[in-house]
Amino acid sequence: MKRFVSILLLILSVQCAVGIFAQGDGGVGGDAKAADKLRKAEVKKQLADAKLNLKQNKNLDKTETVMMNLLADSVNIRDKRLHATLLESLRKQYNQGNEKLYLHQNYDTTQLFIIARRIFEAAVRFDSIEALPNEKGKVEFSYRKENAQLLSQLYGNLYTGGVFLLNHRKYKEAVQHVDTYLMAPEWPIMEGGLKVDSLHRQHASYIMLVAGYRCEDFKAALKYEADALKYRPRLETTLQYLAEIYHEKRDSDRYEKLLTQGVDSFPRSRYFFSRLVDFYCTRNDFNSALDVTSKVLAADTTDFSTKVIKQTLLLNLARYDECVALGDKLIVQNDSVSDVYYNNALAYYNQTLGLEKGPANKRKEREKKLQCLYRKCRPYMEKFRALQPNERTKWRPVLYNVYLNLNMGKEFSEINGI
Repeated sequence: MKRFVSILLLILSVQCAVGIFAQGDGGVGGDAKAADKLRKAEVKKQLADAKLNLKQNKNLDKTETVMMNLLADSVNIRDKRLHATLLESLRKQYNQGNEKLYLHQNYDTTQLFIIARRIFEAAVRFDSIEALPNEKGKVEFSYRKENAQLLSQLYGNLYTGGVFLLNHRKYKEAVQHVDTYLMAPEWPIMEGGLKVDSLHRQHASYIMLVAGYRCEDFKAALKYEADALKYRPRLETTLQYLAEIYHEKRDSDRYEKLLTQGVDSFPRSRYFFSRLVDFYCTRNDFNSALDVTSKVLAADTTDFSTKVIKQTLLLNLARYDECVALGDKLIVQNDSVSDVYYNNALAYYNQTLGLEKGPANKRKEREKKLQCLYRKCRPYMEKFRALQPNERTKWRPVLYNVYLNLNMGKEFSEINGI
């Protein structure tokens, strides 16, 4: 008997539990249905308000915001009415702005371009929703043709807007417009309906590069690098921007190649030449630096500053006779350039270093050679001192040794006292 009662109590407890859970499910389900009903009512109300605003051409920006907020809810994302209303609010905003500009009324041109781009964003987002299968597994494009026609009409505004925004230093916006301009032809909604000639594509890519660099968005700047390099009217500037970017990215190989291309294409440009020479010199690759210098001099044999750089490189390569010969020619052309005297002085002085050591039986021969080198060094370094009196760390150590080894007591006392 006790066992029967226990079993009966167990059955009753299970039934109660099932009943409680059933009631709970009904409660949750009821709450969900109520929430969905409220959501649909809110969407219906907002669409009614939006329809009135669109009809009256009022509060269009507010309508846009309301539709964007509704579409931010994942439950509403497939509601085509919301997407269509959003697009219509943007189209009417664009038309209003365009009319004001046409009538020379006060209106921000920048805003017109920005609205045009927002139309593209909204249209492609709408099209991606239409591309999804419905409950029956079918894909139905109710708006694609209409929206594609709208985008085709406004497409040129993306390019014009990119140029305008770049000129007005709105670099981030310029990047966005040009990027959309270059991507739009590939969108499924356009179905190949947009055509961009190569020149416009190259120029747009150049704008993207410049704007991306100016707003420090290097990823965007380099997105269409290949096409930007094809834009010949601005190739020199393109190479400069790219060189700066890859230098910032610490990509030495790409940096060197761009500078080399710059020197080859524009040998008279100091930008590429000076940076490429500096690039090689920091790596002690003076032979490569000299090759670049010779290439530049072949394009302009009269450039004095480039010849001074060549003389310095000859010095660094220990080609002392060539260094002095070139230096003497430069002095004849211009006797006031201090670096030329300094290079010639060091060409002689560097040859004295370590010359004191050697076989004892050749001591007199070494002494004679040292005296000759010091005497040749002296006038160049004294002239450098006269031209650059504040560069003591350069001329004092050399003149100290020159005067000491030439037994020039008066001059040595003077230099020793500095």
